Amino acid sequence: MPNVSLSLYGILEVSPTARLAVIRAAYRCLALEYHPDRNPGDAKAAAYMSRINHAYSVLADPRQRDQYDKKMHVLAAERRGIEVALEQPKRATGKGRQGLRPFAFRPLK
Repeated sequence: MPNVSLSLYGILEVSPTARLAVIRAAYRCLALEYHPDRNPGDAKAAAYMSRINHAYSVLADPRQRDQYDKKMHVLAAERRGIEVALEQPKRATGKGRQGLRPFAFRPLK
């Protein structure tokens, strides 16, 4: 088992400023390595997998992650999109999507 800190970020081996896609990728890599089906009879791997699952469940949910960051005094100011993730979902007005970045939909070559 890797020697990780007690934080949920340490369990998933990601930075506190990591975006959701990075957290998801780290979870998938660790789950493939420590899944009980790949390590039959290994109690340490099963216990570590449960810690990985808990860390991912908290860090993948924007509200739980914000509460965790406040509790652990983690600054999330550098994380992109944190304000958008914590807002209530808005209803579509039918006017199209406003404020899209022009490079987000550039034509493929």
